[in-house]
Amino acid sequence: MADKARRKQGYGGCTIDHFSPAVGPEWPKAINIVLSFEEAMKLSLSLQHRLLDINGLNRSTREGKAAAVNLCIYADRCRMTVTAEKVR
Repeated sequence: MADKARRKQGYGGCTIDHFSPAVGPEWPKAINIVLSFEEAMKLSLSLQHRLLDINGLNRSTREGKAAAVNLCIYADRCRMTVTAEKVR
């Protein structure tokens, strides 16, 4: 039986509106962020909370359409935060 190549199992993805600061030539091509189960649950709850706030907005207004989620990564402190943001 031929060995199948091992693949990472994906759980979905999304498109990023913009980076702040902007992507530069010194940026790596990809960054992997590994979270323990407990930390992943904290991130999930943070995202859900922000998404519920956005869901409460009137999406037919300019403010409602521009509402977004900002994932801010502090590499020096090994922290990630979820905050409110607007798309460009």
